[in-house]
Amino acid sequence: MGCAKNDGPAEPDVETGSVNGMVLRASMPDGVTRTTLSEDYQVLWQTGDKVSVNGSLSNAVTSTDNGKKAVKFTINGTLSAPYKVLYPGTTSANVISLPATQNYVAGSFDPAAAASFGNARKSGDAYIASLTHFCGVLRFALNGSATLSKIELNSLGGEKLYGDFTLATDGDGFTGSWTGGTAGTLTYSFGSGLALGSSDTPICVAIPAQAYASGLEALVYQQDGAYMRLKFWGSGETLGPDDIIEFASKTFAAGRTENIFAINTLTAEDGGEPTAEAPGITVGVYNIKMAENRAGDNSTYISMDRADVQAGLGSTIAGMGADIFGINEIGEDNMPGKTHDIKAWAIAQGLSSSNYTWKMDYPNKVSRSGNILTGYSYSAEMYYANVFAYNKNTITVEDEGYVWLCNDEDDYWSSKKDAYEHSTGRHTAVYAKCRHKVSGKRFWFIVTHFDTYIDNNDGDNLNNVKSFKTFAQHLKNDVEDLPIIAVGDLNFGPKEKDKTTDVPNYGELTSYWTDVYDKVKADGNMTDYYKTYDGTQTGSQHSYYYPFISFTKNHPDRRLDHIVYKNSASHTVLPTSYRTIRRTYVAEDDNTWCPSDHLAVVAYMTFD
Repeated sequence: MGCAKNDGPAEPDVETGSVNGMVLRASMPDGVTRTTLSEDYQVLWQTGDKVSVNGSLSNAVTSTDNGKKAVKFTINGTLSAPYKVLYPGTTSANVISLPATQNYVAGSFDPAAAASFGNARKSGDAYIASLTHFCGVLRFALNGSATLSKIELNSLGGEKLYGDFTLATDGDGFTGSWTGGTAGTLTYSFGSGLALGSSDTPICVAIPAQAYASGLEALVYQQDGAYMRLKFWGSGETLGPDDIIEFASKTFAAGRTENIFAINTLTAEDGGEPTAEAPGITVGVYNIKMAENRAGDNSTYISMDRADVQAGLGSTIAGMGADIFGINEIGEDNMPGKTHDIKAWAIAQGLSSSNYTWKMDYPNKVSRSGNILTGYSYSAEMYYANVFAYNKNTITVEDEGYVWLCNDEDDYWSSKKDAYEHSTGRHTAVYAKCRHKVSGKRFWFIVTHFDTYIDNNDGDNLNNVKSFKTFAQHLKNDVEDLPIIAVGDLNFGPKEKDKTTDVPNYGELTSYWTDVYDKVKADGNMTDYYKTYDGTQTGSQHSYYYPFISFTKNHPDRRLDHIVYKNSASHTVLPTSYRTIRRTYVAEDDNTWCPSDHLAVVAYMTFD
């Protein structure tokens, strides 16, 4: 609601000379209180309040005058006309300071932001001043189950929300205009946290009374860093000095962006349906290839000992811009501090060293001697291993682990011992239970790698497909039914090398999973480039050709690297874009080469 405005600072009687102290009766205009929002929003002085005149402080309000609308103050010292009054009392004659951080006060706003000003005039033997508030008040009403940590308030037109404001003066005192302030975000802190409930909790923020040309936005954070964005006054509004603007009540929902509207009562909604921007994440996967293990004449050009290959691999990872990504075919030499430290290469090419957490402790080669188990001796090592990394500012990992996929049946194994006994092979699925901080949505993320597919062979690779499905069903049915986003080099494309015959393993895969590439293309969101260049490997499935010119035009048989997903009953993910990262370098033969025999695949996935 908007409260009645006054006509600005009272016009003083013109005086000259000076006085030795004064008794000042100070009152604030009807309509807005000073520090406590009473039910009718009346002005109420509180114990301890002080004013100042021309930089000289008054005595403090006593308990006798607590809650009164007008109070007499005594100011000592030699005072010269015009008499400029500020609240809170300050040694400055014409500067109002508003804090960069305001603190939550139940039912009210932070007294530190309760600034006002006016000019005193003589009336009999005393002086009177009717003060004008420097700020108006924004009153939000929120409910829900979240515990809030803070609000970040931004002026979309660049208007100043805090800092030191210098009030303009002339020969009669304050004119009502001002300059100054500090650009930036105003923080409203809930201290140790504000727990919302089913009924509305009012939150009051005081900001300078001025025109807000492009409106404002409030980012309301819950304690884990997820936030809801509230936008208001997008077409521009003016906040008056005596205004308390109440906005539509909202249920806190992390990840939502809503327009809120000024209303007359807290229970009324106005302006129609809110706008919403679906929150989402960027997901990636990259098979970096163990170049030092590749045989053939071309290995010279893709050796990981080459600085340009290292830079290419690192810049590809950084270039994904992913919130969470998996990497395939990690070896012992690719671990931190080792000869081919893939994490260090990515950081050197721009990936943040502080924002990303890398999970690289998942070995996968299970050794055995033939088919004879000698006791329970088994081992695991980094060999064709899967790892993942995530932006900890965007995602929280709540749980993680890995399992072995089977080559000979549709089951999976969770321990090295079981994998050893069942001759599982070298391939694993590394998983993480994730929470998206912005939206609060939770999902499973899996990175995996399958055995090599041989044309028309329903052997090990097909069992990998079935084993992977069994593990996904275990997560959804036995652990927690959340959407699953899975990435990896699955070692088969949708078509055989003749580009027309369907690969049976791909049919088995998509009978359970949805391929991001297929979904984005079916929804009409695939760019023309990726409709024709749909491969992710440089050569065929059986030969390794690394020149850039070999990259996969109309080669569905080479689209070996996939992002797939499976939705839950409670909420869904939806891919909206697909692309590959194509970093190259020039080798000694003057050809343009790629640092891996695979391309990195990236998709943007939104949450409902």
